[in-house]
Amino acid sequence: MPGLCDYRDRVATFNLVEYTFDIDVRRWQRREFLTPNTTFLTLWRTDDRRCCSLRVRVISEDQVRLIYSLRMPGKRWQRKEQPIKIVWDSCRYGGRRPWLLCPVCARRVAVLYLGGISPFSFSCRRCAKLKYQCESSGPRLRSMRKAQKLRRQLDGSGALEEPFPEKPPAMHEKRYLQIKKIALSAEEEWFRRSAYLFRALERDS
Repeated sequence: MPGLCDYRDRVATFNLVEYTFDIDVRRWQRREFLTPNTTFLTLWRTDDRRCCSLRVRVISEDQVRLIYSLRMPGKRWQRKEQPIKIVWDSCRYGGRRPWLLCPVCARRVAVLYLGGISPFSFSCRRCAKLKYQCESSGPRLRSMRKAQKLRRQLDGSGALEEPFPEKPPAMHEKRYLQIKKIALSAEEEWFRRSAYLFRALERDS
């Protein structure tokens, strides 16, 4: 199994959500992975096209065990295991919604991130003290990243110069149109601000 994380490659960005490995119980539930006594892989692809993975063993409907490897500067790869508890809420119109319990503060969250109290374990964003990259970006870059993120939700590449992604087979038409409307609005905002910036640079040159 490829190593989950090599901290030597992430020294400058380890405190940003966008560059932190995460687990999302909502994705697992949608794909019907939370079946007791099963094991599945969660995959990440980094910006330089490397692929990393984490093995998830479903002990019961209330607990999973994370199995992964990581390496700190000057150290060898270490194999780690971490149990994570799951709690369930009843939905108003039937069914149940899963939540992960943060191992540090016991808050119910949908996503846990690698790092925080210990660089070797997963915790919630608050405990990991992570920030979003957009918090240090201007409105032009925030609108660009928002549009890219929504395109990726539709299985697109995130490249704004490419045609807008088609509706994924498993997505409802209403949901797709909502995402498309928000994404196109963000793209329009990015193009407008970019054009204004370029005109300002031309005047100054």
